[in-house]
Amino acid sequence: FCTPQEYERFMGQVNAFEKMITESGTFLIKFYFSITKEEQARRFDDIRSKAHKRWKMSKVDERAQELWNDYSKYKKWMFERTNTEYAPWNIIDANRKTTARLGALNHILNSVPY
Repeated sequence: FCTPQEYERFMGQVNAFEKMITESGTFLIKFYFSITKEEQARRFDDIRSKAHKRWKMSKVDERAQELWNDYSKYKKWMFERTNTEYAPWNIIDANRKTTARLGALNHILNSVPY
């Protein structure tokens, strides 16, 4: 939802910004909850079939399956350009929501001293 120039500006600044955050002592944990195209389709079908869930479906979601390959290309580029030693991406298999949430919580508890 941005111009190519805005995208490049952001991608050129994000690593420096994240480095400033981490060097200030703030814990920065980046999660990417990854699901398969098939799981996304199943979840969308579930949302469409239940009146009390339909509010969850956005215009973007309606085109997500059609744009899966484009999104995947940009996701790959994002990981390549923004996965750094000081702010690595944590990719979590999110096909099972409960397992994904527990994995994220486990990572946080193992990463942040308390």
